[in-house]
Amino acid sequence: MPQRGDVILDVRDLCTYFYTYDGVVRALDGVSFKVRRGETVGMAGETGCGKSVTMFSALRLIPDPPGRTVSGKVLFQGANLLWGIESEAKMKPIGTTGRVKVTRKFRRIKAANERMMAVRGHGISMIFQEPTSAMNPLFPIYDQIGETLLLHRGTQLLEGLLSATPDAPTVRPALERLAEAVERRAGPGEIRSLAKTAAEAIGAPSAETQLYYRARDARQNPAGVLHQLTRSIHRFRISGAQRAYLRHQLGLIRSQERLKQIYMAEMRSGKLDRTAKINLRNRIRLQRWSHFYFSLWGIRGRISKPLKDELFWQTVRLLEGVQIANPVQVARGYPFELSGGMLQRVMIAMALSSEPLLLMADEPTTALDVTIQAQILDLMRDLKQRVGMGILLVTHDLAVIAEVADRVCIMYAGQIVENAAVKDLFAHPLHPYTQGLLASIPRMDQPDKRLDSIPGSVPNLISPPTGCRFHPRCAYAMEICKKSRPPMTEEGNGHHVACFLYHGTPVTE
Repeated sequence: MPQRGDVILDVRDLCTYFYTYDGVVRALDGVSFKVRRGETVGMAGETGCGKSVTMFSALRLIPDPPGRTVSGKVLFQGANLLWGIESEAKMKPIGTTGRVKVTRKFRRIKAANERMMAVRGHGISMIFQEPTSAMNPLFPIYDQIGETLLLHRGTQLLEGLLSATPDAPTVRPALERLAEAVERRAGPGEIRSLAKTAAEAIGAPSAETQLYYRARDARQNPAGVLHQLTRSIHRFRISGAQRAYLRHQLGLIRSQERLKQIYMAEMRSGKLDRTAKINLRNRIRLQRWSHFYFSLWGIRGRISKPLKDELFWQTVRLLEGVQIANPVQVARGYPFELSGGMLQRVMIAMALSSEPLLLMADEPTTALDVTIQAQILDLMRDLKQRVGMGILLVTHDLAVIAEVADRVCIMYAGQIVENAAVKDLFAHPLHPYTQGLLASIPRMDQPDKRLDSIPGSVPNLISPPTGCRFHPRCAYAMEICKKSRPPMTEEGNGHHVACFLYHGTPVTE
């Protein structure tokens, strides 16, 4: 496990193009940055500058066709996620039209997508900008989050379920104390504390959530509450057939985890391990069919009930973490029944469910009101401090970056033009584009100040300006800006800028 401060994501000279009928759109052209463990890196810039494309390229989620990551490296814990990408397609120019014919090798592309299973989710998780398009409207919320939990934290979840002890001698007294608190209508805090004590006696954290809501709902009519609480934990009394099914699922998940380890080793070493993969895939196939009767209609529903109940209450726990007021009802609902802000919080809960090493957040607070924005940002900050998670945050709101980010990258037209610690950048912006962005923000200490705007608009990336891409809009443009691309230089204290106005030390990887 990497230590706090270690580089977990290293992006080097990333180039992503979109091949359209009008020509080649150079969406990313040499993007480089790093994210360290326990650090929040913010990315800001105008719409269309390539912030979201950077995230999608790193996770290899660019739709192909028309898009394609053509060069660069994305190193995650030493594994090159773009390994072998140059052999997946061939580009051939079509005359002098500026268009390109792309011939793809779908067998290699499929193999690369399989390798990415080792990274997506538990390694790198993503909060998408459009939750309505990222979730399936046909399945309930608990089913979709539960699938994520089983895929990325299945070993921990199944082992905990198999080791639960609902008949331990300390369980009954704990339930009696909880029932007594319900009968005298104790407050939610005391009920939660007693539910936690009972869950610790059972050995299942999800029991705390289940017992709390059962007890809270019974406060209005406490008659027979002890019997209700006892029935609530009946799901932990697992029959022999149910235990066999859980062990079967545990074996499958462990085999899939070993396959992910092989994929990570391939991306680190740059060498294929065909024999180990073939043997493990055959083993997984045999494991699935060795207990084929588990999938028979009428049998699977009964033997999988403990697992479904556990996934449901684990989902409720996650929804509580993102400050959803009625998590039990939301967990049973469908995506189309929720508002945009509520669905955004469900999406955040799903992304955080696997406790990833790196969280990519694509404008996570766009659809939320101000109070919920603060709660979500506090939650992300808490996870960063608790598990050392790195965060790559994309947002148009520079105030959000000033609040939560440690470093900030300013992007313009597919390139990073400035990279610095957040306090240093806000105090001493160097690039003219950064200065223009900050000058357009109202300030409380200068209420009469006239807000400035950057003249012009983002250039067409099919035929971007030569040299510095910002020079047509820059008040300080020189002749050299029109001819050459400015190198990234360091101007002290880790402050990097790509502008000919400065003559610091060139930045090298």
